[in-house]
Parts: sequence; structure tokens; C-alpha cells
Amino acid sequence: MNKLKKTLGCLLIFLFAAAASTYAQVAKMYSGTVTDVDTNEPVIGVNVTLKDVRTGTVTDISGKFSISAPVGSTLLFSYIGYVTKEVKLGENTSLKITMQEDQNQLSEVVVIGYGVVKKSDITGAVASVSSKQFKDQPVKRVEDILQGRTAGVAVTSANGLPGGSVKVRVRGTTSINTSNDPLYVIDGIMSGGLDVNPADIQSIEVLKDASATAIYGSRGANGVVLVTTKKGVEGKVRIYADVAIGVSNILKKYDLLNAYEYATALKEYNGISFGEDEMEAYKNGSKGIDWQNLMLQTGISQDYKLGVSGGTAKNKYLISANLLNMTAMTITTKYQRAQLRINLDNELTKWLTLSTKINASRTHNHNGGIDIMNFLNYSPTMEMKDPVTGVYNMDPYNSVNGNPYGARVANYGDSYVYALNSNMDLTFKIMKGLTLSVQGAANYSHVPGYSFTSELSKPGQLSGMENSSRMNLFWQNTNNVTYNTSFGDHHLTATAVFEASGAEGRNLTLTGSELANEFVGYWNAQNAKTRDGSNGYSSEAIVSGLGRVMYNYKGKYMLTGTFRADGSSKFQKKNKWGYFPSAAVAWDIAKENFMSKQDIFQQLKLRGSFGIVGNQSIGAYSTLGMLAATNYDGYGSDAVHTGYWTGNLATPDVTWESTYQYNIGLDATVLDGRLNFTAEWFRKDTKDLLLRKPAPQYNGGGSFWVNQGEVRNSGVEFSITATPLTDKDVFGWETSLNASYLKNKIVDLAGSDFIVGENNTSIGGGPIEIKKVGYPIGSFYLYEWKNFNDKGANLYKRQSDGSLTTNPGADDLTTMGQSEPKWTFGWNNTFTWKNWTLNFFINAALGQDRLNVSRYAMASMTGVYRFISLSDAYYKSWDKVANKADAVYASHKNSDNRNYPDSDFWLEDASFVKLKNISLSYNLPKKITKIADIQLSVSAQNLFTLTKYTGMDPEVYSEGVYGYNGVDMGSYPVPRTFTFGMKLNF
Repeated sequence: MNKLKKTLGCLLIFLFAAAASTYAQVAKMYSGTVTDVDTNEPVIGVNVTLKDVRTGTVTDISGKFSISAPVGSTLLFSYIGYVTKEVKLGENTSLKITMQEDQNQLSEVVVIGYGVVKKSDITGAVASVSSKQFKDQPVKRVEDILQGRTAGVAVTSANGLPGGSVKVRVRGTTSINTSNDPLYVIDGIMSGGLDVNPADIQSIEVLKDASATAIYGSRGANGVVLVTTKKGVEGKVRIYADVAIGVSNILKKYDLLNAYEYATALKEYNGISFGEDEMEAYKNGSKGIDWQNLMLQTGISQDYKLGVSGGTAKNKYLISANLLNMTAMTITTKYQRAQLRINLDNELTKWLTLSTKINASRTHNHNGGIDIMNFLNYSPTMEMKDPVTGVYNMDPYNSVNGNPYGARVANYGDSYVYALNSNMDLTFKIMKGLTLSVQGAANYSHVPGYSFTSELSKPGQLSGMENSSRMNLFWQNTNNVTYNTSFGDHHLTATAVFEASGAEGRNLTLTGSELANEFVGYWNAQNAKTRDGSNGYSSEAIVSGLGRVMYNYKGKYMLTGTFRADGSSKFQKKNKWGYFPSAAVAWDIAKENFMSKQDIFQQLKLRGSFGIVGNQSIGAYSTLGMLAATNYDGYGSDAVHTGYWTGNLATPDVTWESTYQYNIGLDATVLDGRLNFTAEWFRKDTKDLLLRKPAPQYNGGGSFWVNQGEVRNSGVEFSITATPLTDKDVFGWETSLNASYLKNKIVDLAGSDFIVGENNTSIGGGPIEIKKVGYPIGSFYLYEWKNFNDKGANLYKRQSDGSLTTNPGADDLTTMGQSEPKWTFGWNNTFTWKNWTLNFFINAALGQDRLNVSRYAMASMTGVYRFISLSDAYYKSWDKVANKADAVYASHKNSDNRNYPDSDFWLEDASFVKLKNISLSYNLPKKITKIADIQLSVSAQNLFTLTKYTGMDPEVYSEGVYGYNGVDMGSYPVPRTFTFGMKLNF
């Protein structure tokens, strides 16, 4: 019996072990989502592998994963910047994984075109900015996030107006006559701008070299900016609110002559006398106009953000809204922006997911433009209005332009942008590692504008109105097949994409003058005695096919190859298609066996790449021969007839502008990820420039497109991120520093030595800027100033023999200076102590010049500005100083003196260092407030600027009608702003 019991016991033990073994070997399909334990945001690119087995998968852009694994086995979740997590698998196949950020490791995730990849596996030049890097700053637009935070990306404010334009350049200016703006891609959809609420942004990636940008082919020559918005995450409903109130004022004013000084100067130079009572009134301040105080004010901004997110394992949502209301520091200027975003993610079946993104916005700009240079030159001793007619007076002594105050208060204009961007993405999980994404998007915008001109704004002004409307529709369809697999020590990701996109635009303009009455402003065109109108239409499309293969062996050796073909409707016949290949390799030396015993480098990756990208930024019908209408008088009568002549010369041979890019990079990580360093060298050769060439007058004149010329950009970039102190309860410090050096040079100009443009400044002088072989784009074309003669007249150098003259000619103009900086820097610091956070951000640009035409206008008594208004131009002139060696400005009495705006006397070093932001915040946890986590903050933007530049702001430059980089003609400065904020997370 005992033997039988023993035998049965052994049999039971054997059966139990066999059953357990069988249970452990039963494979099931496990799926789930990986999120950050602190932020509850999805973590992209997490390695999900079976313990002790090399096979596995990677989480997608939503943090999702699926993997087949035996019941009872263990999954490893690992990602750079997070603590590796082990999860024992049971019967539950739906997993919710949270990961804790590891402060001792590198933490950065990047999104690349048409896919995602870990930073450790990147082979190209990609700069990444996460929401953590700007969350402590009151950012109002996306371009402000890019400024100073990404090496190789130069962001310049064209003006400081609310909603004002911003110039973004990635590794320099590559083209002369076409756009140099980067391509913006928001959630996979190409966009004409960055119409995104900053609070909705998860991350921004900037693709810089050809290995990264060639995937976008003809649109990637100027770099690519990828914006990924946030998504809803599984769990309880999360509600946040953010309120920021800002107070803005001008950082620097010009020192102008007051009314008494101005009246004294008028008598001294022009013989214009004022009565004793008037002079006394000017002296004691009871009379006279301070134009800067009159036209400038304290600006107020109100920025409200509200969002809600949440969902289940299969259905997630994020809804956010933003309302921005700004009153500018110039009178009557207002700006409003309202945005609403809805992001939905739905798992329809185990093999099909749907992602929907909708963004609606409305912007309103009231009285946006202002002529600062005009009010700087208006006389403080004039009378503002005619007391009888109420018409605003012209300046009797100085500016010949209309009254700047009258133009602001009697005239008005409104411009709007209504935009709706929609994006749907169906992702099919065909088999293990193989997915198909079908994405469709439509971006619609309506841009109406209205303006009214009153007959009261200046003497002789005819009342008038204008209505305009532009409607634009952009559509895109992207079909992406991606295969992701691992076998042994090898990892392979292959992507194939077919894409089609198009744009359609319509415009309509109606103008009227001599209104019967002004009561309804710009609304009733029937009020106008004279009316005119015009309209237009354009359409364009592009079809693309592309492929990319990314190979990784043991995380040590990486190879990326990309090829894209684009067909554009802008080019004719055989030139419609452009082909853009690229290749990149990388070697992580730190993972080699001979480095296994060292503990200094966690990563030491050497990268190299080459590729070709294109540019097709010309008008939709630019290569077609077209006629233009013109009016002419009838012979022997007053009748006007309409005829046609050459409007656009046909250029059927014109094709893509191509940029050949070379890049070498080094990525290093030390101190267990607490210190990261990246260095890059690059060279971009843009060949077959899309260049406008003048046509002979006998052939109708004008200009036409050719593929000739070459521009080269080369430089180096450095970036360092570090966490010197990690204990936030004691003291924490995170810092990042980046620097970029850029050299731009024109190599060829279609056989010409130089090209000069027309002078569009309206105040005299020559062409001001020149494009010349061997010099950078944005060079100035100026006279060389060489001090004064013995009578206080300006002396200029003759270029032919080096002699000096007071009356130079066109042959004496020479090339000098540059409008773009040679070096740009950004330094961001965040300090934490318990519940306190201090952040400061410094931005710098070195080696750039500005032609200060504003100073010229206030100091020269020339052209449309007939008298001086700048204090130094009076007190430091040859006429006023006792010691003539101390004279800064020429004599205003010497009739032989010549002042030229195109003289290097007005060319100034505009290098600067700015404290762009400093903020202090305090966090009140929910356990104290009982309602929400609350953050209170106070911050200052553009608090101070270190510069030698004498103008209002060395960063900005004039644009629009003048169209020049680096020319200050009353450029609107970036204001200094103090912001008070409160954030609530419920």
C-alpha cells in the first residue's frame, strides 16, 4: 500500500509539473499602453521584450504595444531615461504599464518623418524640444519655443507686434528668389504655419540634415519642423486650467529733442521763430507733443487655457481651448486668437485603430501696422488738429508723410483668419510587425480683411474703403506601410509611403474711394463714388512615393537609407519629377567590447550622412507663358482701351532647385545620462537655384525663372544638456546650452558677379543690399564713411584710388556687413527647491549688422524728413561741439555736406544677448488646496538686452514694403513683458 501511495504521489507531482510547464508555454497576445507615472502621458519607443529572449516590439506614437508571449513569462519594459520595469504575465492580456523617469539617464524621445525612433538609434541630425523644456515659461506661439532652444535654428522676430511675423531659418538661407521657410508638419500633416496652442504640444522635432529631411523630398530643403500634439490617456478625467496676465511696455526709446529744444533748433537752422509765450510753454511742458509717449502705451495680454482629457483602454480623448487677448504697446492695436482642439483615439478592433484630430481657430488683428519711423520724425512743436475742420494737420517742419496719430485714430483696419484643420488616421495591424496607416487631412482657411480711410486723417485725404477675401484649401492623403522586426541581434524597420497633396486658393478684392459718408466705414461699397475690384484663382498639386530602411545591429551599428520621388504640377513635361536620395550611418563606440570596462561613456555615437533635397517654392503657374492686361489711351480721344502684352515668359526647362547636404555628428552621454553632448558639422550646397533673371526690354522686359546659381551654407553646432543636481527636495538644477556657427556664401549667380535690387526705401540712397559672389546673402551695398572734413562735411572713400570725397558716385559703393548672425546661442536653466521653481532663459546672436535707417532719418534733414529730431544729432553735431574731434554727426549748416542712407555710418553691430525669460513659480499640492494642484508664477520676458546697437531693438528688422533683412526703418521692437500666472490641475 505504501509503495502504491508513493507511486501515486510521484505521478501526481509529475502531472502537476507537466501541467505547470504546459501552462507556462501557452502563448497569448498581450497588449496595452505604457505611460509616464508622473505626467500620465504615453511613452513612445519603449522596448518591450521577453526576459532572456531577444525578440520583442516597440511602443507606438500612442504608447501602445502588442506582443505574443507565454503565460507565466516576464516582459521587460526598457527605455532610455526610465527605470526598466519587469512584469509577470498571467491570464489578463490587457496591460496598463507605468514607468518612472530615471534622473540618472538620458531622457529624450524623437518623432521622425513618417515614424518614430529612439534617440539612441538616430543616424541623422535631429533636434528635439519636449514640453518640459518650455512648460515654465508663458509661451504664446510655437516659434518662441524654437528660439534659442535648438542648435542650427535661427528664429528672428520681424517685428514685435502681437501676432507679428517671425523668420525661421534652419542652417541658413539656401535660396535667393524662393522661400527659405522650413516645412511645418503637425501630426503628420504638412502645414503652412504653426497654428497650434502651445499647451497642446507634446514635442517638437527639427530635422536638419538630408538624412532626416530627404524623406520630405522637394519640401525638405529648408529643414522640417515636426509638431506632435498631446493625446488623451487612459484613466480618470484630467482637467487643467491656465491663466496668464501680462503687462508690456517698450524696453528702449529714442532720446529725441523735446518741444523747447526742437523750437530752439528750428530757429538756429531754419530761422523759424516762436513767440516768448510759446517758448515758455514748450519749456515748462504745458505745450508741445511727445510723440513717443502719445503713440506708445502699456500693453495688456490675457491668455486663458482650458483642457480636459481621459478615456478608457480603447477610447481616449483630449479637448482643449485657448483664448488670447492682447492690447499692444502702440495705441489702437489689438490682437485676439481663439482656438479649440479635439484629439480622439479609438481602438475599433484589435487590428484597427482610428485617430481623429480637429483644430479650429480664429484670429483678429485690429490696426496691426504702424509707421514708427514717421512718428519719430514728427515735429513736437506743431498743432495736432485744425480746430475748425477737425482734420489732423501735416507736419509743417519735418515729415512730409501723413499725421501718424490721425492715421491711428481716424483710420482703422481689421483682418481675420478663420481656420479649420481636420486629420483622420486609420491604422491597420496586418500581422506581427506590419502596419498600414491611411491618413487623410483637409486644412481650410478664410482670410478676410477690411480697411477704412477717413478724410479727417490728413489734409486733402480722400475717404476710402477696401474689402478683401482669401480662401485656401489644402488636402493631403498619406498611405504608410511599415514593417518592424527583430531577429537575433538585428533590428529592421522598413517604410513605404504613397502620398498626394494639393492646394487651392481664391481671392477677391473690392476698393472704393470718395465715400458719400463715413458712418459705416468699410461696410457699404455703394457709398463710394469710385469703385474697383479684382479676383484670382490658383491650384497646385504634388504626388510622391518614398521608401526608407533603418537597420540596427546590437545597437552599435546603424544604417538609414531613404529615397523619395516627387511630381509637381508647377513644372512642365519631363521636369515634373524630382528624385531625392539620402543615406546615413552611425556607430556607437561605447557599446564595443573594448569599451566594456570603462564607465565614463554610456553613449559615444559617431554619425555621418549625405543626401539631396529639393525646393519647388515658386508660383503655381510661374513656368507658363502668360499675358497681362494693360490700359492705353485711344489715339485722338480720351477713351481708355484694354490690351495685352507679355506678363510671364514661358520657361518649360525650369526644374527643381536641389540642395546637397553633408553632415558629421557626435553624440556623447556620460555620468549615467546626467550629461549629454552633441556636436555637428554640416555643409549645404544649393545648386540649380530657382533664380529670377531680367529679360531684355526689347523682349518685353520683366524677369523669368532659370535654374542657375549656387549658394553654400556650412557651419558647426554644439548642444549640452546636463542635470548637475538631481535632488529636488534639497536642490535641483537642469541646464541646456546650444551654440551654432553659420557661414553663408554665394558661389554663383548665373554667370553674373553680383545682383543689386531696386531701392524701395522711399528716402533716397542706392540699392542698400547686394547679392555678390563670395559674400553672404544679406550683404549691404554702401559707401565707406571716413570722418569729416575741416568744415564738418561727411567724407567718403573712393573705391578706385582710396581718396576721400564729399560727393561719392555709384562706383564708390562697396560690399560689407551681413544681416544674419554668425553665431547664435541659447541657454536654459531650471532650478528646483521643494515646491519652488526658478527658470531663466538667455538667447544671443553675434556677428549680425543692422542698417539703422531710422537714425539716419532723425539726424540728416534729407528727403521726406526735412529736420532733425534725434537729440544726439543736435548736441553732438559738428555745429554744437566745442572740440571738433568730439563731433559724432556732420554739420547741418554746411550746404556741401551729403548724408546717404546707404552709408556704413549708419551700419551698426547688432549683436545682442537677451534675457528672454525669467520666471519664479510655487506649487501648492492638492492635499493642501483640497481642490487642485495649483502653481502660482511671476515672470518677465525680454527683461534686458546687452547690445551696442543704438536702435530700439537689435533683433527685429523692417519688412513688408521695404522687403529687406537687416534694415531698421522704424522696426517694431519686441516689448518687455511682466506676466502673472496661475495653473490648476484638477
